[in-house]
Amino acid sequence: MSKEPLPQTMVGRVLVLCGPPGSGKGVVARKASERGMSVLSLGDIVRSEMASKGLSETPENVGKTALSMREEHGEEIVVDRLIPSLMSTLEVSDVLIDGMRQPEEMDRLREHIDDVTVVAMSAAPQSRSEWLEERGRGEDGGGEEFAKREEREWGWGLEILMDQAHAIILNEGSLGELEERSDMILETLGF
Repeated sequence: MSKEPLPQTMVGRVLVLCGPPGSGKGVVARKASERGMSVLSLGDIVRSEMASKGLSETPENVGKTALSMREEHGEEIVVDRLIPSLMSTLEVSDVLIDGMRQPEEMDRLREHIDDVTVVAMSAAPQSRSEWLEERGRGEDGGGEEFAKREEREWGWGLEILMDQAHAIILNEGSLGELEERSDMILETLGF
């Protein structure tokens, strides 16, 4: 008679952070980390795929890699690759998943985790474009790249995810104000 493996004990909860490029998700993720949450980034999965192919981090390469991963392996591939890390991390802490962009990704996540809290980020497109230029991440680029990225990410159904949010953080002021709002929302949601 073989022994059944014991189910994993999860002590943590899952908070999904979604929003358009440059809306301030990184600030919220940092505040969550300061509160003891583990942060897992879906963007890191795409960047890892790029690195495995020897591609430099440019707006064009990030976009092409994200699209080709989904075309080759299905819309849920980024979450599929995150699940093993997520499950092991949930054994010890709450987890913030940074950067979900598609309803299919959320559906896949909910196949593994019943109780998911969603926070959406919102900021004006002009502000986001300026912040991305200041941020200087290789994937950000300038105005033309911003427009392409906007079209791609909104086209994936980002607004559907944002409509599922338990809370929305409006990023309309200073960095300090965003940090305060982030702490307030995380506290209100019990994280």
